Amino acid sequence: MADRTKSKNDAGPYAELTGIVPQLTTPSRHHAQLVDIWFGLRWRERDTEWEACFTAVAEGRRPDGNTPSYFNLFSHSSSRGLIAARQVSADPSEWAKVEQEAHALVSAVNREVASRRAPPAAPEPARRGWSVRVKVAASYLASLRWIGDTKPELPAVSELPMHATRGSSVGR
Repeated sequence: MADRTKSKNDAGPYAELTGIVPQLTTPSRHHAQLVDIWFGLRWRERDTEWEACFTAVAEGRRPDGNTPSYFNLFSHSSSRGLIAARQVSADPSEWAKVEQEAHALVSAVNREVASRRAPPAAPEPARRGWSVRVKVAASYLASLRWIGDTKPELPAVSELPMHATRGSSVGR
């Protein structure tokens, strides 16, 4: 019987944004005209790799392009956390855009984690090498033919010229 249970990597996103937590939305510290909006976050399983990816991907991202805003992550349990969009516009009509940015950020982090956890690409299967085998067989057959071929006759040793030089021991 085939095992049809999903592995951790196939079970969907690593984390998902659950929405704005309105009771936590507060004026931003040191910026009374701006607010900090908090979003609920749910993990399949809390993971330091996901948190590290969040920090890297969130670097330089601004939830509100009109303010000096930024994202923070707060992990408070093994399955729940919070994302704060700091120093965003206090206008509630702008908050939907901030929430879209938070969703895009979580999706980008999920993709980054998935790409890191994806198994490496399988190496290309080795070719059977028939052309190499044919070449090896042909050279083997050629060597067998060479053994059976008639060879040119070599001159007898007595017919080879011998030159003696002074001081050599030939003929003594």
